Amino acid sequence: MRLRLLCCDVFLRCACYLVSQSKHIVDVEFVPMLAHTKPDELRAILQERIDAGVQVRNYDALLLGYGLCGNTTAGLTCDIPMIIPRVHDCCAVFLGSADNFAREMGDAPSMRWCSCGYYERGHLDDKYDGDDFGTDYKLRPEYLKMIEDYGEDNADYIWETLHPKIETEEAAYIQIDGFEFSGSSAGFAKNVEASGAAVKPIKGDLSYLKRLIDGPWDTAAFLTVPPGKKITPVYDMENVYTAR
Repeated sequence: MRLRLLCCDVFLRCACYLVSQSKHIVDVEFVPMLAHTKPDELRAILQERIDAGVQVRNYDALLLGYGLCGNTTAGLTCDIPMIIPRVHDCCAVFLGSADNFAREMGDAPSMRWCSCGYYERGHLDDKYDGDDFGTDYKLRPEYLKMIEDYGEDNADYIWETLHPKIETEEAAYIQIDGFEFSGSSAGFAKNVEASGAAVKPIKGDLSYLKRLIDGPWDTAAFLTVPPGKKITPVYDMENVYTAR
């Protein structure tokens, strides 16, 4: 099969390796990780690249290296079949499955976490401060629009309600064997311990990412979006989204 993978660069090292081993012909395009801090903008970028890429070759399917990612992928559509993991974000992909995510993070699904790709694409760019990607939320267009609509006091309340502080005694580091070259684990540990928390090491698993690239794309783990249909969130932990 000839496939196109449109992917967050949080997976860059791992995805390049898996593509090199794939039985399929896979063309890859990466989008910077930090783009997901502005879901509406990233959604527009992804849709533009989806539309442009379909014109390049006669692909059998488009693979999306994303989850729901704060509604980033909601509404995306394509003229060829589009396949996306049934996950809320990349943490479950790094852990190998949604079931592994539930087992490892089930008691604290909003636990702060990191992996080599996440650290390299965030911390090492000096844009990630461990919480809000180094961006003052009061400068963000979303917050400024809330002020315009509701006033500053109400905007503060709404923002704090939608973005609660994550306070856990542990922060997870997902270890990806064979890809730990950049001191990500030690750098993340230093950051976490400075905040008074402890690092919880978890063994990562690239099998979910491998299945996205190689198939088969079973309906339990992947949503296959038929041509012309849109990714439509259902906001549960099992299906995550459907195609409508």
